[in-house]
Amino acid sequence: MTAATAITSRIAAWITSETRLNLARTREEISRRLQRKGRDILYFHRTDDPYCQLMVQALPDLIARFDITVRPLVVERLPAIMYPDPARYEAYSILDATRLARLYGLGFPSSAMVPDRLSVGMANRYLVSLQDDPSFFGVAEEVGEALWRNDYKTVRTLCVAADIDESTLEENEKLLRGLGHYASGTVFYGGEFYLGLDRLDHLERRLNAARIGDDEVHFELTRLWRYGLNSMEKSLSGRQVELFFSVRSPYSYLGLQLASELVDKTGVRLKLKPVLPMMMRGMKVPPTKARYILLDTAREARAEKIPFGRIVDPLGSATERAMALGFALAEGGDDLAFFKAFTRGVWAEGIDGASEKGMATILDRSGLGASCAKEALDDAIWRPMAEKNQQMLFMAGAWGVPTFRVGAETLWGQDRLWAVVDTLKQE
Repeated sequence: MTAATAITSRIAAWITSETRLNLARTREEISRRLQRKGRDILYFHRTDDPYCQLMVQALPDLIARFDITVRPLVVERLPAIMYPDPARYEAYSILDATRLARLYGLGFPSSAMVPDRLSVGMANRYLVSLQDDPSFFGVAEEVGEALWRNDYKTVRTLCVAADIDESTLEENEKLLRGLGHYASGTVFYGGEFYLGLDRLDHLERRLNAARIGDDEVHFELTRLWRYGLNSMEKSLSGRQVELFFSVRSPYSYLGLQLASELVDKTGVRLKLKPVLPMMMRGMKVPPTKARYILLDTAREARAEKIPFGRIVDPLGSATERAMALGFALAEGGDDLAFFKAFTRGVWAEGIDGASEKGMATILDRSGLGASCAKEALDDAIWRPMAEKNQQMLFMAGAWGVPTFRVGAETLWGQDRLWAVVDTLKQE
């Protein structure tokens, strides 16, 4: 490992550390008190975001339980560069919101379809006029419910003509970008973003730590997938789950660790489908998105008690070496042990996967031994295999990693183990 790589790894460890996070929160709290401000939370709403339809139902619960004020801000135009495959994302998010709604007992039409653009524009502009109205969340839920039912007559009836300045939407969108994010359905509090229902438990714990709430956590149901697994072991043993992942994706690292836990507890067979990282396929990850992903992964890793932060970016030769060896080891069923050790090495242990020493250490920690390195496949063999996996991912209706595939169900995200288990139960 070069000196520059070692320094970069130490910097990453500091940026993602709980110590730095706590210091930042302390500074925010001191600043808030000095300015005599209340605990104000910003919520960015977009009517054609299905996750927002869930958020407007969940946030009133948060408001009732904590000494906070939530200020809704309506946005409409989001940076296209942040979404590499907007059509697949849009279709998938509707299905995923339906699953989340069932899990939390929230309303969302099971027959929801992509809404009409004209009605969306009408709804956004009407809700902008209600941003400072206490009735916002109730009205937003009602308008959204009609919109996702494709009941445009009701949308037109509810959304009376609103005399607003279009610059209000632009100002909200500019504020979202300026604060350092790119997506609707997010809440911002004290220097941190919490994206969607899946991250509200982090906010609840933070507010509870400030002793301004009821000390309860209502939005952690997605983390409870482990309960009851032991009683299902026989029924799930031998069933197959496919996992599409990239060794350069920090979320994939978490997904591999969590999926391995599922395998250990139930006997489920995990079929690994490695793909090349976006940047090695000619795509870009904007800095704003990359930073949020890094900090969010650190937060998720702490919640799941998975080590993270001492990073040596595997982009380039490290990824190529891992792919060449991982595909070769798959034939003997040793690919999971290897990829777990590799991703943990580069994302949590400061190991340089591009060096001979680093790869030898990873192989030793995987229990395979450094001699396995000679089994690596030739570039002309593993690259077409990786490309085939990528095409299978697209055909499954997904675009990013990690993605789980259970039968005909596609489940995107390391935080969808609960949905994987639920699908296995149903089948």
